[in-house]
Amino acid sequence: MLTARLVPLCGVALVTCCLLAGGCAPTVTVAPPTTVVREEPPPAVEAPFVLPTPAGPVSAPGEVEELVPGGAIDWSGKTVRARGTGVVDPGNTDEVQAWLTAERAATVVARRNLLEIVKRMRVDSDTRVEQLVAADDSTSRRVEAIVKDARQRDPARQDSAAGTVDVEMECDIYGAAGIENALAPAPSAPVVEADSGSLSPEAREFLRGYSGLFFDGSSAGLKPSLFPKVFGEGGNLLFDTRECLKRAGQAGSYAVQFVGTLDRVLSRPEFVRPPLVLKAREARGKLDADIVLGRGDAERVRGMKDAFGFLVGTGRILVKPSP
Repeated sequence: MLTARLVPLCGVALVTCCLLAGGCAPTVTVAPPTTVVREEPPPAVEAPFVLPTPAGPVSAPGEVEELVPGGAIDWSGKTVRARGTGVVDPGNTDEVQAWLTAERAATVVARRNLLEIVKRMRVDSDTRVEQLVAADDSTSRRVEAIVKDARQRDPARQDSAAGTVDVEMECDIYGAAGIENALAPAPSAPVVEADSGSLSPEAREFLRGYSGLFFDGSSAGLKPSLFPKVFGEGGNLLFDTRECLKRAGQAGSYAVQFVGTLDRVLSRPEFVRPPLVLKAREARGKLDADIVLGRGDAERVRGMKDAFGFLVGTGRILVKPSP
């Protein structure tokens, strides 16, 4: 019994002595290094750049309206309208003919008033239409032709008690048959439409993130005009909507869309991505119709000149004037 117990003890002691004496080399098994393979994520595939589609009329008629004697300039509805009154000749025994004659007279008066209202429209912060008409006979003829072709808004209103007829006529502000085209006719040569390859990287990057430009001039005393200019605070011109429209050659487009609220814009499918909102620091010029941006906002749009023409030609320049 004693011997059986000592044998394993001696075995342990022997191994221990060999290890201490360095005479016995223990066998050590070393595992090979483990190679960690890291999978790289697949490269991001950038979505193809697609130009935004042209935006239709954004604001409701009458939302931004300038009332003037004899009519109104509906900047949001993009029309100019004027009233005219004709008086029935009491000496005419043919009642039907008397009313028709009074209606024709009312139409003549309405067109005359319409021309006067159009002439008082602001082109930009320094110019009214009447100045351009007086300076160039061809411009005068084109404007008069637009007014001559003005349409009647509603049926003539007869007042039997007063013996009068009221007629209201209107013409468009923008478009091929509008005042805008009479002042800045679209180029006769075909215009190459913008495509993704014709825009700078800065412009493409902007159009990826924003659906347009929204200038808030509500607290700057900004007045509506046909072709507002946009300046930096140092007086440097950032872009002129009239020149942009000439380059775009987009007859029938809405060069500038005057709106009353941003909410109405955001509710439309063309503006699923919000526009970049820039606050006008002040209104510039004697007619308070040009926009001045602060330094930070001016830097955000500097270098995007090739995008401005596209935005103007597709109705994506939005302006909120002062009430």
